[in-house]
Amino acid sequence: MTVERRPRRLEWLRDVQKAYPGSRRGNIETHGLDSDFARQTYVATGLESQLLDAVTGRRFRLIILCGNAGDGKTALLQNLAGRLGLGNTRRQGGPVEYRLADGLRVRFNLDGSAAWEEGSSDLLLDQFLAPFVNGPPSEDIVHLLAINDGRLLSWLGRGREATPLARSLLRRLDGNGTDDAPHIGLFHLNRRSLVGEFDATGQLTTGFLDALLDQLYGSADAATMWQKCGTCVAQPHCPVFRAATYFGPDNLPGRVAAPKQQHARHQLYRALQAVHQLGKLHLTIRDLRGTLVYILFGTASCDAHCKGKPYPPYWDRVFDAQTPDRQGELLAALTVFDPAREADARLDRYLLASQRQRRPNLAGARRQAYFELLPETVAQIGGKTAYLGLARGRHLDLLQQVPLLSDAERRSVVQRLGRGLSKAELLPPLAYAKTDSLPFRIHPRTPTDTVFWIETRLDAFAVEAAWLDVGGLGPDRRGLPHEAFLAHRNARGQTARLRLTADLFHVLLELERGYQLSAATLDETFAHLALFIEQIIQNHDGDWYAWHPTQEDRVYRLRLTTRDLGHGFHQVLTVVPD
Repeated sequence: MTVERRPRRLEWLRDVQKAYPGSRRGNIETHGLDSDFARQTYVATGLESQLLDAVTGRRFRLIILCGNAGDGKTALLQNLAGRLGLGNTRRQGGPVEYRLADGLRVRFNLDGSAAWEEGSSDLLLDQFLAPFVNGPPSEDIVHLLAINDGRLLSWLGRGREATPLARSLLRRLDGNGTDDAPHIGLFHLNRRSLVGEFDATGQLTTGFLDALLDQLYGSADAATMWQKCGTCVAQPHCPVFRAATYFGPDNLPGRVAAPKQQHARHQLYRALQAVHQLGKLHLTIRDLRGTLVYILFGTASCDAHCKGKPYPPYWDRVFDAQTPDRQGELLAALTVFDPAREADARLDRYLLASQRQRRPNLAGARRQAYFELLPETVAQIGGKTAYLGLARGRHLDLLQQVPLLSDAERRSVVQRLGRGLSKAELLPPLAYAKTDSLPFRIHPRTPTDTVFWIETRLDAFAVEAAWLDVGGLGPDRRGLPHEAFLAHRNARGQTARLRLTADLFHVLLELERGYQLSAATLDETFAHLALFIEQIIQNHDGDWYAWHPTQEDRVYRLRLTTRDLGHGFHQVLTVVPD
C-alpha cells in the first residue's frame, strides 16, 4: 500500500506546482478546467448556483462574465456546463451549443477574445450576440459569454454603439443600472472579494480560501496522499511538510492542534486581505491559487527536500522578497506587510533567545511567530499591548468593519480620522483645544513666524464605505470593501471626498495617536491627502485663526473682509475682538 501511495502523492505535488506561473514544472494548470486536476481542485464561489438557477429558470437570455485575465470566467462557465449535464468543454475550442431536455438551447463562448478556425474573434462575437442586438431573442435560447472588459469595450466601440444591446452593455459597464434590458445579466468578476466576505450576521467568512487550501492538499484524499510523509526521513527539515501541518485539512496526518491550525490560516488570510484592502491590486483566482501553491509547496521537488537541500520555510516564502523563483504582483505586495518591519522589545528578545542557530535571524523569527504563536502566548510574553502582526496593519480590522458600524461607532471613527487629518501638519497645542471642530493649517505665500489656520466643524465630516458585489443577482453575501471615503461637506453644500485605502487609513489613525508625518512624505506619498486638505481650506467661508510664538498663550481670531482702499477693492484680515 505504501509503495502505491508515494507515486500518487508525488504526482499530485507535481500537478499542484503547475498551478504556480513560475513553476519549474510548467504552468499548464493556470487556465480553465481542461485537466482532471483542475476539475478536482475547482472551488465554487456561490455564483455558480445562482447562474444555474438563472439559466434553467430563463431569467436571463444573455449572460456575460467580465473581468480581468485569471478571474476564473472560463472555469466558471465550464463548471456551469458540467452542472447542466453537458459534459466537458474545452477552452481551446470555439463556441459550443447544447439543447437541454426541456428544449432550451444553451450556447457557450468560453473566451470572447479568441478566434476559431476561419473566423476572427469579432466575427464570432457578432454571430454569438446577433440574437440580442435589438432586444430579447425570439427563440428559447440562453447564451453565456466569458470575456475581458477591454475586449468587450473594443467590440462595442467598432460602429456598434447605436444598437440597443451596445447601449445597455455600456450603461452596465459604467454601473448605471440594469432595468433597461432585464433579459441581460452582466457580471463583473473583478468586483467580488475572494479573500473574505460578510455573511448576513456581519461575520467575516473565508469559505472560499478554506476550500481552496483543502483542495490543494487533496481534500478528502489528503490522509491517504500525505501518509507517507509521516515516516519520511526528511520530515524534520522538509518545509513542505512543516507548512502542511499548519495549513492542511483536518484529516491530514501530523497536523497541529486545531487552534494553531485555525490561527495560522487566519494569519495567512489576513495578509491576503491586507493586499486586497490596499486597493492597488485586484486578486484573481489565478493569483490566489498560484500564490498559495508557492507559499505552501514551493517550487522544489520532493527529491530535493529528501536530499536535504536548503529551501526557505513557508513564512519566508510569504513575506521575504528574496526567496527563489518568486514572481507575481501578489507575492510582491505581501512584502509590504512583512511583520519583520515591526518591532517590540520584549517579544524580540524572547524570539532571539529561543533561536538555536548561531546567527540569530530576527526577521525570520518574527515571520514564523506571526503564524505560529497564538495571541494569548504573545500577550503572556510581551504584555497586553504587544503587537505581533502585519506591518502597518494595526487598523485593518477597523477598515473592514466600516460598513457594519453603528452611527455612534462611525462618529467615533470620523473623530479619529479627522483629528489625524488635522495633525498632518502640526499646529500649536491651543489650536486643538476645541472638541467639536478641527483645525487645518494655512500656508501664506510669504513665509512668516505667525501660524494661521481655519477651523471646520467635526460634524461636517462623514465616513463612507460600499460593499463589493458582482451585480445582477442580488447575492445574500457582501464582499470585503477595499476602500472607504472620508467626505467633508461645507456650509454651502460643497463636498470634498478623500479615498481611504488601507495605507492612508492607517496613517491617519497613527497621526491621531501622535505619529508625525514629514512634509516630504506628505507631498510625495500622500499628495491626494494634501489636496483634500487644500479643498477644505479653499471652500471655507468662516474666520481664520492666528498664533505667534511671542504670545504662546493667545490665539487671534481673524475675519476676511473686502474693503475699498481707494485704489480698488481688496481682501483684508482684521482681528475680531474677544
